Amino acid sequence: MDAQRREAIAEWDDRSFSDGFAGLRRVVDDGFSGAATDGTGWLFLVDGRVVGVVDAALDAFAEASGTVYRAPDDALPVLFAMQELGGEPRAKYYTKDTPLDEADRKLSQGGFTGYIELSENVLSGDYYVAYTGGESMAAAYVGNARRLETGDDAFDLAADEVGIYTVYEVDLDVRPLPDGDEAGESGAAADPTAAGGSDAASDEADESTDEPASPGAAPEADETDDRPGAPDEPGDGAGRGDGPSPTNRSDEPTGVDVRTAESDRDGADPSDGSDETDRPASDAVRIGDADSDGRDADGAAGADRTGRAPADSDGAAASDAGAADGDAPDSDDVFSEEAEWREQKSIPALDPSEAGGEPRSGGGRRGASSQRSRSANDRARTGRSGSDANGGSPSPRATETPSSNPSAVSKREAAADADPERVRKLEAALEETETERQSLADERDRLAAERDEIESERDELAEAVDRLESEVEDLREERDRLRDELSNARERLPEAERTLTPGEAREGTNLFIRYDSKEGATLADAHEGAADREALRENLRVEHHTSFETDGLAVDGRPFEEFLQDTIEYGFTRWLVEDLPFEVRGTGNEGTLRDLYDALPEIDRAEIGGTVSIAIREGGEETREQRAFDLVLRDRMGHPLFVADLNDSRDPTAEGTLESLVENGRDIAASNETFAGAFAVTESFFEPGALETASDAVGGGLFSRSKRASFVKLSRKQGYHLCLVEARDGGFHMTVPDL
Repeated sequence: MDAQRREAIAEWDDRSFSDGFAGLRRVVDDGFSGAATDGTGWLFLVDGRVVGVVDAALDAFAEASGTVYRAPDDALPVLFAMQELGGEPRAKYYTKDTPLDEADRKLSQGGFTGYIELSENVLSGDYYVAYTGGESMAAAYVGNARRLETGDDAFDLAADEVGIYTVYEVDLDVRPLPDGDEAGESGAAADPTAAGGSDAASDEADESTDEPASPGAAPEADETDDRPGAPDEPGDGAGRGDGPSPTNRSDEPTGVDVRTAESDRDGADPSDGSDETDRPASDAVRIGDADSDGRDADGAAGADRTGRAPADSDGAAASDAGAADGDAPDSDDVFSEEAEWREQKSIPALDPSEAGGEPRSGGGRRGASSQRSRSANDRARTGRSGSDANGGSPSPRATETPSSNPSAVSKREAAADADPERVRKLEAALEETETERQSLADERDRLAAERDEIESERDELAEAVDRLESEVEDLREERDRLRDELSNARERLPEAERTLTPGEAREGTNLFIRYDSKEGATLADAHEGAADREALRENLRVEHHTSFETDGLAVDGRPFEEFLQDTIEYGFTRWLVEDLPFEVRGTGNEGTLRDLYDALPEIDRAEIGGTVSIAIREGGEETREQRAFDLVLRDRMGHPLFVADLNDSRDPTAEGTLESLVENGRDIAASNETFAGAFAVTESFFEPGALETASDAVGGGLFSRSKRASFVKLSRKQGYHLCLVEARDGGFHMTVPDL
């Protein structure tokens, strides 16, 4: 299947299935629309019915397991099935010449099945309208992100587009999802009686086609008719030649004289089978024709049955009279027996020699009725195969009601009752019935097993419901507890008149380095080694100045003062002026970090989110740009001394951050002689790429001859120190250079 369609299906809601068709039916019985796959093939379903099979046959899912995907709209499985089946393009239209809504109206009125694709010369997306019997469903994939739109919104978007659309006609095979037991069964197993009828009809057609016409067929019929006292049997030659199709018989008059039919047949040329075929009305004798005036209601049924004529024309007249009076009470029995034989789809073999001259027994009417039902069944099959008197299988005529020759009827009944072929076929029908009964029993057992499975699933679902209800109760208790905690936290919040976000509070704040007394310890004293750390901390203050009023101000649920002292900007500034001078001097690195160490006493203020102006010379012209940093430390004159990029997240500092800091530091050092160092500060750690960038910038390695540690050199006397600092447990530790 197309990869793009597979990717779109993967975004639908999915669940697994097993047990083949049985498992699928449990999923789709609720009107499911979507797709199912066993890993190789795909089924597309709409309202629980299969509309397309891709990359496999339907039987491949009979016992499969896999995944079903529920489509967000019915249009998608129909459209995907049509696209995969491959429709035939019928026409292309330009929307300016033939608007889409006009084409939609005509296709809907015409009961069209297929789809429209509007994508050619369209930049905004792909638009589709699928039709099933004239009913339309629209879908669209809009923009590069292929946002899905369906229904009227999708059609309105498509109708507003300008482009070329193509109409594809698709032969869509919509069918229900098979039951689990139907997957591997053939049509014959599903309907044994239908299969039997089909085989019988096929055998009759083969006999009619393969048996050549012979001139001797008609003489045999005449020879049979000339026997003294013998009636026309269902198997005689005239019956084979004269048996008309049901269509022809329905147009004939209901009253045909028996003697006329007999004389017409005796006078016919035996070798001319075509004349007999062309005259079905003259050879076909209906049951009860002698009294047609009194039996108009039975005329239609009589037109479908052919009778027999005796060799003696006088006897035929008497026979007709007797048939008119004797057959009417038993007509219901005739039709019921005939329906039974048709239902069994089997035809007994009839022999013309079975007729005799014995007296008719008391069961003669039942024997005659059986003969009529069998001959009617044979006539219907012979009409379908198109055989005639000179070729094909025999088409026996129905035996008429008791006539003037009772002995022949009685003897024929006895012969039929003893027919071994009929016994064999009845036994075959019984065996088929037993097979069907066993099949129904198996189906019953399968349904019972499925019922047990559903009951088990019901019990599991009931347990799941109990478990979920327990979880809901736990969640409710947790909700109440959190509500109480929130209420208590709100009570502890400061009573602030105004609030600011952390970003707004940082942007409007600057830090200043001040002293309680000019006579106390200062940064200059610490630089000269004349003051210790405790004395400096007691005298030094880090004050703040804001562009907003701080009285009654809360930031992130805390008073502004408390928030500011917890920021990384405030903590780094205090570490830089209170701790770093003593760490450098204490480790004897005053010389290797000379520029940085000498600039520390000059710090006057720190700008949070400050910028530094740099001069850029290009083509002999000088332009100035502003570079922004998280923290800029300046001297009393406002010249930049240090810049810092701060990372207070849990993510490591990446290589790109160091590259930007190094390049910006070069530009600042080239424009400002007071610039002494650039700091990268993180509360996480530095990626290996960032450390390599720092090493490359300061020219580190075995052959480095620099006397200054971690120094980015611009010229022989100009450059700056690049320092990497990590924040741990409320303190700061310099990792580059390693003090």
